[in-house]
Amino acid sequence: MADNAQAPAGKPAFQRKTILIKKGLQYRYMALITMSVLVAFLIVGLDLIWTISKMVNERPMMQPMLEEMASMGPLFLIKMVMYMIIVLIMSAVVSHRMAGPIFKFEKSCATLAEGDLTYRVWLRKGDHLEDLQEQFNNMAAALQQSVKESKNSVAGVKSRLEAVAAKPEAGPLKAELEAASADLGGVLNGLKT
Repeated sequence: MADNAQAPAGKPAFQRKTILIKKGLQYRYMALITMSVLVAFLIVGLDLIWTISKMVNERPMMQPMLEEMASMGPLFLIKMVMYMIIVLIMSAVVSHRMAGPIFKFEKSCATLAEGDLTYRVWLRKGDHLEDLQEQFNNMAAALQQSVKESKNSVAGVKSRLEAVAAKPEAGPLKAELEAASADLGGVLNGLKT
């Protein structure tokens, strides 16, 4: 596998068109980032106000500058709202890079659970969880190989049971041997290897 973030040759590149893939996860992630930035703005803003008021109290001739800055308060609030909107948009984009692969892994687990052991996960270049992609694909390949080996073993036992049942000396056990052979034949059916 040359670049495990890209689909192998012959597979179409996976393109996600929706930003909010797993809304609950992404909303929590966006809220966490937005609240963290808001708290940082408030801490810096309150520290700045405290520092300026301390300077003005020590130097009364700076009072006109303080009044001019106070008149700019609404402009600062508008700027802060704009910054927060930018943070919100950026957090949506960043959370998309995490939620998209999680969504893809959920769908991939469901496909494997349905019995398609040939399925592999291919994430987009730049998505998070690329290491998990490799581990998931290794797990699926090992599971596929194990099931192939088990199918071969079951097929061998089934054919031996059929051979024993076909012998004339099997007599009274023939029906049981044939039933056991039929049961073995259905053991791993439904798994695509």
